[in-house]
Amino acid sequence: MVQIPTSAGGEFLAGCRDEAPLLLGVAPFGMIYGIAALAAGVPAWVAQLASAIVFAGAAQLVIVQMLAAGAGFIPIALTSGLLNLRHVLYSASMAEYVRHLPRRWRLLLAYVLTDEAYAVAVLRYQQRHAAAADHAEHTDSGTPAADATADLRHWYFLGAGFTLWAGWQLSTAAGLLFGATIPPEWELDFAVPLTFIALLTLLLRERAGQAAALVAGLGALAFAALPYKLGLVAAIVLGLAAGAWAVRRLGPVR
Repeated sequence: MVQIPTSAGGEFLAGCRDEAPLLLGVAPFGMIYGIAALAAGVPAWVAQLASAIVFAGAAQLVIVQMLAAGAGFIPIALTSGLLNLRHVLYSASMAEYVRHLPRRWRLLLAYVLTDEAYAVAVLRYQQRHAAAADHAEHTDSGTPAADATADLRHWYFLGAGFTLWAGWQLSTAAGLLFGATIPPEWELDFAVPLTFIALLTLLLRERAGQAAALVAGLGALAFAALPYKLGLVAAIVLGLAAGAWAVRRLGPVR
């Protein structure tokens, strides 16, 4: 059974602890970005600043790769924007859990709402929600367990997001500082797909993730013949639409 949190600090540390294992995949990812940024001619300080401000690994990597290929501003902006559209689905899924928070909290949590932070935080919210419902079914009062103490799960969310943010900054710096000394045979690129595969297994526990994955997978197969990898773009859009529909009609929890 999920334990009810007793302090903000305890929730924050729990979020840090649960997010930490995902840094094993994030660290090589950040190093790849740092190496690619230097190869594209991006100054090291600009690359590091982008990690702190943009904080979007896949989009940052695509941007520097397109810069290296000589792409223009509009194609880069459209591609990175489409990649980050998945955050609309994340936001829709998390909105019901954080709508009661002050604006400053919602803005802060929106900043750290990345793939890995979402995957960990949404499970915490769902588990606590299920625990409260179970408690209500087994008590005479019918009062959910979550009402017994203040809801401090946003501190857990912040701890998960902060851990990922700090790991991303450090791994970017490592790529910028030591990228030239990393042997090519290490092939750090493997970390990118492995990271997202690991997240997929977590997100498939909820209806929205299942719908998005199924529709996006079918879309990628159906539009695979489109030029310039536009089939992937179409699959992303279709998957987001399916996930948003599932959240609205079916609810996020299986």
